[in-house]
Amino acid sequence: GTGYVVGAGEFILKDRYSLIADVIQEKAGSYRVLTLAEVPGGFTEDGNLIGEAQPMALVMIQDKIRDNAEETIRYFTEQGVQLKVISGDGTTTVSNIAKIAGIPNAERAVDASALQTEEQLKKAAEECTVFGRVTPQQKQKLIKAIKENGHSVAMTGDGVNDVLALKEADCSVAMAAGSDAARNVAQLVLINNDFSAMPRVVAEGRRSINNIQRSSSLFLVKTLFSILLGLLTVLVHLRYPFQPIQMSLVGAFTIGIPSFVLALEPNKDRVTGNFFWNIISRAIPGALTIVINIGLVYLCQGWFELNYSQVSTMAVVLTALTGILLLIRISIPFTPIRTALLAVVLGGMALGLTA
Repeated sequence: GTGYVVGAGEFILKDRYSLIADVIQEKAGSYRVLTLAEVPGGFTEDGNLIGEAQPMALVMIQDKIRDNAEETIRYFTEQGVQLKVISGDGTTTVSNIAKIAGIPNAERAVDASALQTEEQLKKAAEECTVFGRVTPQQKQKLIKAIKENGHSVAMTGDGVNDVLALKEADCSVAMAAGSDAARNVAQLVLINNDFSAMPRVVAEGRRSINNIQRSSSLFLVKTLFSILLGLLTVLVHLRYPFQPIQMSLVGAFTIGIPSFVLALEPNKDRVTGNFFWNIISRAIPGALTIVINIGLVYLCQGWFELNYSQVSTMAVVLTALTGILLLIRISIPFTPIRTALLAVVLGGMALGLTA
């Protein structure tokens, strides 16, 4: 019997789409235009049309853009994030909606059905902002192409069609109201279904990473110079210059208290460089400086006939001074909290060394 079908006109009508193409192009704008068509022969058991579909009406649907969408998009744009829209809807409609939402370069749109080769897809992934008529497999390939172009990729989606792309992305975000499949593969699920929460998520991530880098460099300085100094004293048969109580004093005021404060303070600075190298590059100079200073103290011991107490005192003072200089370096630029921290460290070390 007769059947009816609703969907994208170019897929339903196929070769006969030209009959209504001009009308759809005229009415589209920011609307998603679906075609209602009559199928005289009905459908086969596997859902295929029997005979040619006859267009009956156009169904126009308009997505409501959230009030805070433009603000969220502006935030990510200011942070240097390239925003791209990948959709299965018509290219013109998606591009117009992206313009209304405030996405930069939304006019750089391409119909993904016209991208036949991997080279075309990879080039479009770098040059275009809006992608329409994208299949699930193409979404995955686009994400992969963007990554191959040297970018870190975060992907948001809520449907089954997004699963492959979500799995391919470096960071995947799904909406709680989306499909179970999308939520299961996503690394982050927005419970309130509101993308405006993402700036706060990014800020929290930056705070954690940047503060861990600062705190870790302090702890790593102590670890490195302890290992190097231990090897030095064993190899040249020298007495280790520190007593446990001295290390406790230096550790508390140059590592313990600063790392506690720096780990909890607000920090929205953009994460740059390699995490491991950022820590090592701060820690190695400090550790080497401490070892070299103590090596020079050992040399002075022979020249000036210093006793062990004098050598130990000089080693503690130089180690504390190096720790304070490292703290100053990782605290730049100074904030009121970091300034107060430095004052506490200087006062505590001065009291501990003179009391």
